[in-house]
Amino acid sequence: MIYSKATIKSISESIGIPRLKDGITTAMAQDVEYRLHEIIVEAAKFMHHSRRTKLTVGDINRALRVRNVEPVYGFESGRPSKFHRATTGIDDDVFYVDDEMIDLDAALDEALPSVPPTVAYTAHWLAIEGVQPRIQQNPVEAEPDAQAGAKRQNTGNGADAVETILEVKHVLSKELQLYYECITESLRSSDSVVRATAVSSIAADAGIHQLVTYFVQYVATTVKSNLRNVDTLTTALAVARAVRTNPHLFVEPYMHQLIPSLLTCVVSRQLGEPGSSAHWALRDNAAEQVSEICKQFGQVYHTLQPRVARTLLRAFLDPTKPLSTHYGAITGLTALGTSVVRVLLLPNMRTYMALLDVEMEKQEEEARMCQNALVRALRKLAEHYEDEVGLSHMQKHKLAEVVGTTLAGVVYEDPQAGKIMGAVAAAVAETKMSNQE
Repeated sequence: MIYSKATIKSISESIGIPRLKDGITTAMAQDVEYRLHEIIVEAAKFMHHSRRTKLTVGDINRALRVRNVEPVYGFESGRPSKFHRATTGIDDDVFYVDDEMIDLDAALDEALPSVPPTVAYTAHWLAIEGVQPRIQQNPVEAEPDAQAGAKRQNTGNGADAVETILEVKHVLSKELQLYYECITESLRSSDSVVRATAVSSIAADAGIHQLVTYFVQYVATTVKSNLRNVDTLTTALAVARAVRTNPHLFVEPYMHQLIPSLLTCVVSRQLGEPGSSAHWALRDNAAEQVSEICKQFGQVYHTLQPRVARTLLRAFLDPTKPLSTHYGAITGLTALGTSVVRVLLLPNMRTYMALLDVEMEKQEEEARMCQNALVRALRKLAEHYEDEVGLSHMQKHKLAEVVGTTLAGVVYEDPQAGKIMGAVAAAVAETKMSNQE
């Protein structure tokens, strides 16, 4: 038996029932053993249903509740129990658990535990278009070998501990992988119809949101490695426009990766083969896309257009840059709107024309393109100006003081010369008033 007769007698004497008969103690020991067996069997059921192999105190408490028995309180399974032998007048050994004595004065003098923080809620991105951001709140699943490499390695002291952060894998379905391979292969085709079909597919398909980051990376890689191939760059710009205009895609998080590629096509020193004139239209296309992005996301990101305008202005004012870069900068600033032309381009036209007049004798074609770009900028300035001024020599002289003599002569021959002169005069007057204030 688990419980002996001596144990039953000791327990009965401790609660004030002395001198139990042997028959009673034997029957009680057998009953206690039976009850314990019932509790253990019931607790084992909870253990098996929990798919565990270790019996816990919680399993015992659940079994006691099922049997309508009060559960055990204050038992800590993590601390081993210390049994001591009791000195009795009987032959059998009796053991008991020694309870630790607690000094109440010492307990009262101990510092109180810190107050737990209040319950609060915070929001974070679990996934954006199927991509899990690498932030602290999101779990990172990794293979065992990768997990072993991500453990903290101590190199002498705690301050020099190094922790490797695992990269999040972006898993694509086989269908999307096949789609991406077919699209990229079609974009590299020599047939313009095949390329146009691939671009139209990107602009219309609704189930390719997981491929947005791959298409943006495709544009960046293509622009970086094909600056001498205008056709390939044109296709890359078409892909960028298709991704942006697809109504089913959320492209806002990827604009910071797309804008550098577009600005490269605007102000790059050399696009296409030397002597080729196909790059002018490419720069116009890229500048138009930069303007569209600034208009679309300028309300959300207030520093987007100022940063782009600052980059273009720096390229425009750098005399060491080639005229092709100056052309792209002028076109890009013009595309950003009337206010950019009035504030950034117009005050610098006269100084720039002094440089352009010298270059006109050396690089006539490129200088002529820059001059035409400045005329388009002035037309942009006069786009919303309704009044016209008379074409007199005095007005021409006033215009020459702002934009230079050569450019003033070109504007004087333009069909919109009256509106342009009026818009320039109004812009100069507005600038003077703002400076006085």
